[in-house]
Amino acid sequence: MSNYLIGFCGGSAAGKTTLVTELLNHYGNKAVTVGLDSYYKDFQDLTFEERGEINFDHPSSFDIDLLKKHLTLLINGREIKKPIYNYKTHKRQTNTIIVNPKTLIFLEGTLIFHFIELIDIINLKIFIETEEGIRYQRRINRDIEKRGRTISNVKKQYQNTVKPMHVKYIEPLKSIADVIIPGDLNIVDSSYSVIKKIDLLISQN
Repeated sequence: MSNYLIGFCGGSAAGKTTLVTELLNHYGNKAVTVGLDSYYKDFQDLTFEERGEINFDHPSSFDIDLLKKHLTLLINGREIKKPIYNYKTHKRQTNTIIVNPKTLIFLEGTLIFHFIELIDIINLKIFIETEEGIRYQRRINRDIEKRGRTISNVKKQYQNTVKPMHVKYIEPLKSIADVIIPGDLNIVDSSYSVIKKIDLLISQN
């Protein structure tokens, strides 16, 4: 049986993780998820202050070689040791997470369609399009509640890097998506159309 790599791309806080969570609930033990955010480069050699100045919304901040290696292993039925990124210290943790291969591999991240190395191995490309005001408010809520950030820090990062990187790098990626779905509506309803696309992909192979 083949394993399929499904890519979910879109702006920060567009609803990618929420959609993938719905799909994981639907497919159960047939699916596994890998997030681009786990594959920030390892900046252990930099001070905390230096790491705080890194533009984490730029494509150069990601370890794409390691991500492609891990995705290829999963596609070929082998387990990986996924890195863990700490949002408070801005660096990788020393421990990892074992991820076992499944029929469906959900890859989600803001810039996954930017890298030709990933495009070449993704079977279905889905872009989540969400209005900026909604993404901005979701980002504030998420980063304060789940990532230990202050509201001033979140707003500064959004204006300085998140928004300009979205315009420059993420927005153009819609043109290469196989499917574009709205992320500002009921994500459960959106998941139904994605499920149909995934099931069709599997049935044709």
